[in-house]
Amino acid sequence: MIEEWIAEDRSKVRSLFDSHTRARAVIFPALDQGRGNVWANSNEVPTVARLQLAIINAVAGDSTSPDAVEIIQMIEPMQIVFGPDDDWTLIIKEQWGDRLGIQQRTLLSPESLDLVHLRHLRNQLPGGYKLERMNLETIKQVDKRRAMHIPTFFGSSEDFFKMGIAYCIKYNGEVVCMASTFTPFTNEFEIQVDTLNPDHRRKGLATVASAALMVHALERGLVPQWDAANEASIKLALNLGYTAPNPWEAYYLKPPE
Repeated sequence: MIEEWIAEDRSKVRSLFDSHTRARAVIFPALDQGRGNVWANSNEVPTVARLQLAIINAVAGDSTSPDAVEIIQMIEPMQIVFGPDDDWTLIIKEQWGDRLGIQQRTLLSPESLDLVHLRHLRNQLPGGYKLERMNLETIKQVDKRRAMHIPTFFGSSEDFFKMGIAYCIKYNGEVVCMASTFTPFTNEFEIQVDTLNPDHRRKGLATVASAALMVHALERGLVPQWDAANEASIKLALNLGYTAPNPWEAYYLKPPE
């Protein structure tokens, strides 16, 4: 029987997620900081668990347990879910059948990131633009419909300012591009890049903003992770110095027709 995890101490359930190799910069800060909701098949000796962070769901534990099927059945349509291995993937596919939706993603390695290269990219700002670290006033000005990760994972502009890091590029005082931490973090984070004004695409702004955020992170011993959702994002990551693109899949349940 699946029940919500009620204890503040999540160490027993946290260990079930150790085999995850993807989205670790999202999963483990959430578990450690008490964010999101956790379900497990026991509050005493859990062997199957699910972390839900907004629309993102990570499942873990003993995929041979009948509780693994139940925990997948709990997930609502259009919520993203992924497990740590092929056994969990098989359960998801068997349970959702023809209603299975697939989100293609690519995880890249940060091991070869080079500060000299990134500082060079950071300095390639076209004329007329201004690069700066975002303060609270600037964060409040951003249209959250184009930067949905702020209300989704941080809640408010104030909390994003306290728990996140962001660099932006301005044109005539308007924020036209930003690179920021995707969720609250500990020692590593995933990068979220948003071009907020489409009139300013194809000018290298995403490269400059991302490089600035990455330099900030690496100079402070933080690891910036990159998980791409499309070919353009993969190309940008490779230009920044990420290597070893590793395709993977996340899944969602399509609504009934």
